[in-house]
Amino acid sequence: MSEDQPPARRRVYAFAAAVCVAAATGTVFGVVGLTAGGAVRVPWLLIAVGFALTEMFPVHFEHRREAVSFSLSTIPLVVGLYTVDPIGLVAAAVLGRGAALYFHRRSRGFKLAVNASMIWLEAVVAVLVFRSLSMGDTAGAMTWGAAFAAAMACDLVQTSVLATAISLYQRAWERGVLGSLVIGTLACLIDTCAALLAVTLLFDEPAALGFLVVVLAMLVVSYRIYSTLREQHQQLSQLYDFTSQMGDAVLAERVLPALLEQTRELMHAESAWMEDADTVGRIEVDRPELLDDGVMAAPLVGPDGNRMGTLVVGERSGEVRSFTGDDLRLFATLANHASVSLGNSQLLEQLREQAAYSEHQSLHDALTGLPNRVQFGQRLDARLALAEAGPVAVLLLDLDRFKDVNDTLGHPYGDALLREVGDRLRTALREGDMIARLGGDEFAVLLPDVRSADAAVHVARGIIAVLERPFHMPDMADVADVSVGIGASIGVAVAPQHGTEGHVLLQRADVAMYTAKADQTGVELYDLDRDDHTTQRLSLVGELREAIADGSLEVYYQPQVDLRSGRMLGVEALVRWVHPRHGFIAPDDFIPVAEQAGLIGPLTTFVLRRALGECARWRDEGRPLRVSVNLSARSLLQIALPAEVAALLAEADVPASLLCLELTETSMMVDPRRTVDTLHRLRSLGITIAIDDFGTGHSSLAYLKQLPVGEIKIDKSFVLGMRADRFDGAIVCSIIDLARHLLVPVVAEGVEDDDLARRLLDAGCAFGQGYGFGRAMPASELDEWMDARGRTVGSHERVAGTSP
Repeated sequence: MSEDQPPARRRVYAFAAAVCVAAATGTVFGVVGLTAGGAVRVPWLLIAVGFALTEMFPVHFEHRREAVSFSLSTIPLVVGLYTVDPIGLVAAAVLGRGAALYFHRRSRGFKLAVNASMIWLEAVVAVLVFRSLSMGDTAGAMTWGAAFAAAMACDLVQTSVLATAISLYQRAWERGVLGSLVIGTLACLIDTCAALLAVTLLFDEPAALGFLVVVLAMLVVSYRIYSTLREQHQQLSQLYDFTSQMGDAVLAERVLPALLEQTRELMHAESAWMEDADTVGRIEVDRPELLDDGVMAAPLVGPDGNRMGTLVVGERSGEVRSFTGDDLRLFATLANHASVSLGNSQLLEQLREQAAYSEHQSLHDALTGLPNRVQFGQRLDARLALAEAGPVAVLLLDLDRFKDVNDTLGHPYGDALLREVGDRLRTALREGDMIARLGGDEFAVLLPDVRSADAAVHVARGIIAVLERPFHMPDMADVADVSVGIGASIGVAVAPQHGTEGHVLLQRADVAMYTAKADQTGVELYDLDRDDHTTQRLSLVGELREAIADGSLEVYYQPQVDLRSGRMLGVEALVRWVHPRHGFIAPDDFIPVAEQAGLIGPLTTFVLRRALGECARWRDEGRPLRVSVNLSARSLLQIALPAEVAALLAEADVPASLLCLELTETSMMVDPRRTVDTLHRLRSLGITIAIDDFGTGHSSLAYLKQLPVGEIKIDKSFVLGMRADRFDGAIVCSIIDLARHLLVPVVAEGVEDDDLARRLLDAGCAFGQGYGFGRAMPASELDEWMDARGRTVGSHERVAGTSP
C-alpha cells in the first residue's frame, strides 16, 4: 500500500461522519413522531430481513475494474413506506443492510462506515420525500408518484455519497458517476414497479404475493446465472488478452509494468505489486493463497525452478464483493502465465547479452581487444559513403622482426608484444581515429579526416617513432626480463586520390606497405607506377570490353536445392572468363575492373540475357528453374535498370517470378535513397530481391525493413565455420530466426556435405547451395547433371513464395 493511504482514509471517515450527522438530523427533526398511515401493517423486523436478503444476493456485473450492482433494496424500502412506521423503516434499513454488509460481504473499516452512513441517510430521505408527496392516500394510485420520487431520491443519495467518498479517497473526481446514475435510475424504476405491484397485492389480494415472489426470485436467479456465465466468458477473453499483452511486453522489455497493469485489470483490483521475498507480511507463500487481509498472493517460478518473486493483488474495486475462491483460481492461472512471461523475458535478456557478446567478438580481435578486419571494413565503408567525406587515409602496418621474437622467445612473448603494440598505437592516434588488428602482425589505421596525403604520411612516421622504442617483455617461464626492438613498415592510401571504395584503399595501402618493406623506407604513399598488379588489371579493360561485346564470356550455374527433399529449385548465374592468353581469370579480378572502367552495366546485361535465355529453354523443357543474378552497387544506381530488366524478361518470354536479383548489404548502402526506389521498382515487376552474403556487410535493421526483401542468403564463411566455431553457428541461427520472424526464406551458401545440410535443416534453414550439391557449371553440364541424378525440379514458389 502507498504511504498516501492513511490520510486518504481519514478523509473518507470524516465524510462518513458528516453523512451520519445529516442522517441523524433528518431523523430527529423529520422522522421521529411520524406514524404509519397504511391499513396493512408489517413488522419492521420482517422488512429488515428483506433488506438483508437483497443485500446478500445482489445482481451485479463487472467490466475490468468497473462494477455496477443492483441490490434490489428498493423493493423492501417502498413496501416499508406503506406498511411500517417511519422510524421502524429507518431502523430496518440500517440493521438489515448493515448486518449483510458486515457478516456476509465482509465489509470493514472505512467501506463499512461509508455504506452504513449512506444507508441511514437513504432511508431518512426516502421517508421525508414520500411523506411530503403522498397526498394522504396511503395505498392508492395517488401515492405512486411519491413512491417513485422517494426511490429516485434514494438512488441519488447513494450515487452522490459513494462518488464523493471514492473521489476523496483517490483525490480525483470519480469519472463514472454519470454512468452509474443512469444505470441506477433504470434499476430503481424497475425495482419500484415491482415494489408497487407487491404493495397493491398486499392491500388487495395478499395471497397472490407468493406468485410475485416466485417470479421475482426466478428472474434474479436467471440473471445471476447469466451474469456468472458472462463473467466467466469475460475472464477467458481477458486472460487471452493478458497472454497477448505479456507476449508484446516481452519484446518491448516492459514485462513487470505490463504484468502489474494487466493484473489489476483482470482481477478488478486497485493495487498489484511484486514482492522480492517469498513472504507477504509474515506469511510464507508457497502456492496461490487468499490471505486474511483481503489480498491474494502467488509465487512466480521460473523455467529453471528458481523463485522470481511473489505477485500480490489487493483492494478489490467496487462495492460488489471481495475476492472469492473463483478469483483465486483465476489468479493462479494468471500467475502461471506471468511466470512464463517473466521467464521468457529473462531468457530474452540472456540471448540479447549473448548476441551482444557474440557481435563484439565477431568485430574485435580476441588477443588485443582492438577492432578486427570486419569492423575496420565497416567503419571505412561507412566513412566513404558520406557525401561530404573529405580526404580519408588508410594506413596498413606490418611489424618488422616480429617472426624473430616468436621463434626466439616463443608465442607467449609474441602475443604479449602484440598487445603492447596495440596499446602504443592507441596513444599515438587522435580521438576518432581507428586502429585494428587484421591478423598476425598486421595492423590497420583509419584516419577519417586528414588534411592531405602528406598529413597522413606524417602520422605514419609518428607511429614508426613510437614503435621503435624498445619493448620491455615481462618474465615468463625460463626467460628473464628482456627488451625487444622491432620496427614497422607502413603503406598509406588516401581517398579519393587512390580510390573511393574501402577494399580498393586497403589493397593499395597493402601495395604501398610491401613497397616500404622492400625499399626499407618505413613509410610509403601508394604510387600507381609501382603497382604492377593494378597495371595488369588496367590492361584487361580493353580485352574485357571486347569479351562482353563478342559474347566470349561464359555463364555458369550453381544449383539451389531444397534441403528437406533434395529437389532442385533454381540456380545462381555466375560469370566466368577464360582469357585466351592468361587462362582463367577470377571474377574478383575482372569485376572490379569492369566497375572502374564503366563496363559493369554491359556485363550485367550480358549475364541477364544469357541466364534468361537458358531459363526460357529449361521452362520449355518442363524445368521451371528460377535463376539468380548478382547486381553490383553501380548497377543499382542506374535509373534505367528496372526498365532494362523488364525488357530482357519480355525478350526471353520469361515470367518475372523466375528471376531473382541478388545484392549485398554494402552495395545497398552506397546511396540508400536511390537504392530503395530502384528495388521497389524492380519488385513491382514481380522479381524476387535477395540480400547476398548477409551478415558480412554493414547495414541496420531500420534500413533493411524499408526494402522489399524476398530472400536472405547466408554467407558461406559463416556456414563453413559452423562446425568449428560456435560463434559462426550462433550467427547462422540468429539470421535464420530473424528471417523466420520476417517471413523471408533463407538460402545457405557453402553447403559442402550432408553434415552441414543436416545442421542447417535442424536450425530451420530449408534451402542451400554449395559443393555438396554441385559446383557452378555450364548450362550443358547442368543438363547432364540433372539427367544423371534424376533431380526433380521443384516450384520456384517454394523459395520466393513469401517475398513481399
